[in-house]
Amino acid sequence: MSKINRHISFIVTAVLFALCINGCSSTKTVPENDRLYTGTKIKWEGKKPRDYGTLSAGLESRTRPKPNRKFAGMPIRLWLYNLGKEPKGKGLNYLLRRKWGEAPVLLSSAKPDYTADVLEQYLVDNGFFQADVVSDIKYQGKKKASITYTATPNLRYRIKSVTYETDSSGIGKAIAAAQKGSSLKLRRPFRLDSVVAERNRVHKILKEQGYYYFTPDHLLVEVDSTNNGMVDLYLKMKEETPLAARQQYRMKNITLYPNYSLDNDSLSRRGKADTFQHIRIIDSTHKFKPSVLARSVFLKPDSLYTLSGHNTTLHRLTDLGTFKFVKGQFRPARGDSSRLNASFFLTPYPRRSLSAELRGTSKSNNFVGSEVRITSRNRNWLHAANLFEITLSGGVEWQVGGTQTTNNTTLKGGNSYNFKAEAAVTIPKFWQPLFNFNVKTPYVPRTRISVSYELFSRSQLYNLNAYSFQFQYIWRQTQYLEHKWSPIAITYVLPTSTTPGYDSILKNDPSQRAAIEKQFILGGNYSITYNNQSDNKEHSFYLNGDLDYSGNVAGLVIPKKDTARTLFGTPFAQYVRLTGDIRHYWKLTRKLTWVNRIYAGFGIPYGNSTTLPFVKQYFIGGSSSLRGFRARTLGPGRYKDTTSRFLANEAGDIKLEYNSEIRARLTGIFNGAVFLDAGNIWLKQDVPSKPGSKFKTSTFGSQIAVDAGLGLRIDASIIVVRLDLAFPLRKPWLPSDERWVIKDINFGDPDWRRENLILNIAIGYPF
Repeated sequence: MSKINRHISFIVTAVLFALCINGCSSTKTVPENDRLYTGTKIKWEGKKPRDYGTLSAGLESRTRPKPNRKFAGMPIRLWLYNLGKEPKGKGLNYLLRRKWGEAPVLLSSAKPDYTADVLEQYLVDNGFFQADVVSDIKYQGKKKASITYTATPNLRYRIKSVTYETDSSGIGKAIAAAQKGSSLKLRRPFRLDSVVAERNRVHKILKEQGYYYFTPDHLLVEVDSTNNGMVDLYLKMKEETPLAARQQYRMKNITLYPNYSLDNDSLSRRGKADTFQHIRIIDSTHKFKPSVLARSVFLKPDSLYTLSGHNTTLHRLTDLGTFKFVKGQFRPARGDSSRLNASFFLTPYPRRSLSAELRGTSKSNNFVGSEVRITSRNRNWLHAANLFEITLSGGVEWQVGGTQTTNNTTLKGGNSYNFKAEAAVTIPKFWQPLFNFNVKTPYVPRTRISVSYELFSRSQLYNLNAYSFQFQYIWRQTQYLEHKWSPIAITYVLPTSTTPGYDSILKNDPSQRAAIEKQFILGGNYSITYNNQSDNKEHSFYLNGDLDYSGNVAGLVIPKKDTARTLFGTPFAQYVRLTGDIRHYWKLTRKLTWVNRIYAGFGIPYGNSTTLPFVKQYFIGGSSSLRGFRARTLGPGRYKDTTSRFLANEAGDIKLEYNSEIRARLTGIFNGAVFLDAGNIWLKQDVPSKPGSKFKTSTFGSQIAVDAGLGLRIDASIIVVRLDLAFPLRKPWLPSDERWVIKDINFGDPDWRRENLILNIAIGYPF
């Protein structure tokens, strides 16, 4: 093995040496009468305004060309290009020149005067009407050059007044009324973007009042900058605005074509029209119930056209999930110039589909496995755009290391398998047994009803059966805010067998019995999620709150027998569980994002229950939690299981976790990260077999575990493969003066690496 390692080291060294000798001359392929363009510098002459950061980024983004990309300060792709020669085929030179490498960016491709004009116009658009930008080429040696742009912004103009110049016509009065909510604020710096936004705002107001053909281009904003440092703005409608744009329109006929096909356009339009709630539906095959389509239309005959009704209709028809394409068409009605006919052409998906997924897993607690999932879908069940799904899944998981010896019996590995069958129907409305109601939002409200059965078998330990029923409402209030409420959520857990080996484990750790308790969970849950994540935002947030409860109603109506309340002879769980998840995404630069996350969970068992049901307890550690600790091995509190068991199931009633991660875009599909995690779990009550596991306000801070690490993420668009290498910084189970273990870090010690270094392999980002 050492000989192989020497060979590998030699090859790596040789490659790096070759890169440095042959490629490190970054000007090797630069033509004789040209220079390598190394980048741009922007100088700002004068006092920097409050929004200098935004202005500077705007100027930087408008410079052209961009220099050769670098990794860790080195133009590696340029070096690779320089290593190759002009390719004659698909060999190594082709890879170096066309795939891996990057041609040198030349000074001759830069246009300094043109770029200076672009930067100057950007400053003018932001209120610096007397701005001046000049360029200066800086020569570096014989073959390199950069360009410095010096911006002299001079006086910045602010808004003195905003006047809406209108007439007494209907549209004139509508424009005048729109001034009340103007986004152009007095004494603020003039910005062209704000003027454009104001035109769009007025346009939307007019569209809400029936002016279908009106566009933002029909509005003109004149700028009077004769006052020193101040501007007067005058918004008015252009004189050449056509009559159609000044006309207010009402709806006449609204027609839906739910079987439209581009291949058979004329045939799709034929057929008898069924009318439902004044909506015409041409569906000769009767694939869809008229009521399903009609409740997605928010334009009404004889009512004014509204942009919100138009957009909501398109969004709702698309959001049904039944149609692949949705197109709206509005035309003036024949013989009535003040009315519009609307047609919506809907191209459906295939009604039935079958999909299969194969997943692989690798966990930090030495478990690996695979799972197969097969799903059959009917997108138009009962002709009502209901989504009916039958899902079958099965998987195996085995432990690649670790055994436990109990009572002279050795349990080899923690192999397990699971099987799950689920049937679910999702109805595109709020469904009630006694009445129905609709809400006017762009998003389709849904009712999901599901039943499932799951078998989980851990070899040499136990078999567990779970039967579930859930009735859930799902609705999106805004683009960013979503609600999920399950008034009914029932789970019946039934263990079928345990082995002598597992019985011996229970003697040493009675808390493991919670994993196989026979019980009912009779309750519901409510979840609210706010998520405005966007690559274009400097700050974005993800907020989730979850309320889970069980046994509260059943506890009122079912009398207590002996020591517990039971249903069909089986105890039911009673608890309330609150969970919060807050994440902040801060885009520091174009390639650098800082993500912070706080997760808190608190469960209160009562009545029949002394602890939360096992499936509702909190766990910590692993690839999406504290990555420097193996999954389910940390806590609760300062408790540490010192036995050699492989069954890691440490759980708690309370959880606190903090994660901080800086993510960097490296090159191509490769992204990096450096992170820190902290947290722990606790029990609400004392457990004699787990000293130090109870949550106490006076001690929980000293029981926080901390880890840190580095990550590599391979982002292939459709999938993100994540590798996070982490190690502990603080171990809460050690004596109080020894918990910080930073001084013990020794990457060169194989024993330390085996005990502390954890490689987490996962799909997707942790948060």
